[in-house]
Amino acid sequence: MGRFLALVTAFVVTLGVATFAGAHIISAVTRPTTTTTTYSMKVGSVTRQYEVIKSSALSNSSPIIVELGGAAVDPAQEIPRDDLVPYATANDVELVYPVPIDESWNAIGCCDGAAKANVNDVGFLEALVPTIDPGHARPIYVVGYSNGGRLAYRMACTDPTLFDGMAAVKADPMPGCVVTKPENVIVFSSLNDKYVPYQPGEKGYETPPATVQIARLQTGLKCSSKPTVVKDGDMTVSTWSCADGKTLEWAVDPTGGHGFPVPTGSTPGANQLIWSLMSKTPLAPVPA
Repeated sequence: MGRFLALVTAFVVTLGVATFAGAHIISAVTRPTTTTTTYSMKVGSVTRQYEVIKSSALSNSSPIIVELGGAAVDPAQEIPRDDLVPYATANDVELVYPVPIDESWNAIGCCDGAAKANVNDVGFLEALVPTIDPGHARPIYVVGYSNGGRLAYRMACTDPTLFDGMAAVKADPMPGCVVTKPENVIVFSSLNDKYVPYQPGEKGYETPPATVQIARLQTGLKCSSKPTVVKDGDMTVSTWSCADGKTLEWAVDPTGGHGFPVPTGSTPGANQLIWSLMSKTPLAPVPA
């Protein structure tokens, strides 16, 4: 009798393990996967490349974010810095990383090797967007950090209908570039950024100071005179209602210098605020 009970117990345990393993095999088979694919395209006589990160379960109506990294990096270095991949893994967004020439972007007059070689980065983005979003069927946004932010501003001035919104992270537009077409815009600044000064009279390599640029955006986007101000950890986020139902946000961190803002304690990262604005959802933790 004891031997019979032992055999029955062993069978039940084995069946349970098999069922558990089978469930995990099914889960692994059906779980969406995120892939990174590199594409090439001709822009004039130059072959340009871009990387696409998306989930196999992504909806055809999901938004697209085009990410323009800072100088002296390629997409492999920019991807972990901006930390937007969790949103692609969560089936929320398709990420597109154009590959710069000489690890820089030409925002017409700036910056580095791309400007010296007169690289047509404006033409590259104007050819890229209809390739990844034929007929402008999906919401598409551009995120630019530092040098990439200058090119994002350039696109808003040169071809204002190309993108539905823009995030400018620690960046200034080139002189004469004034954004006037209503779109959703978020700007990130630091009080101790040595490149983009916070207010007039402070030292910095770029112009205008952050406070001056925000005032220009308020005017150009036809925003309300007073913002709603929220404190998120150490970060202060001011939000204006603008023409055509659009929004201008300004996230100011007392520290962080010229770096890409990352989550620190109760202070959100730029990725969280960017996704909140572009998805029109409340600020939330980064998807696990």
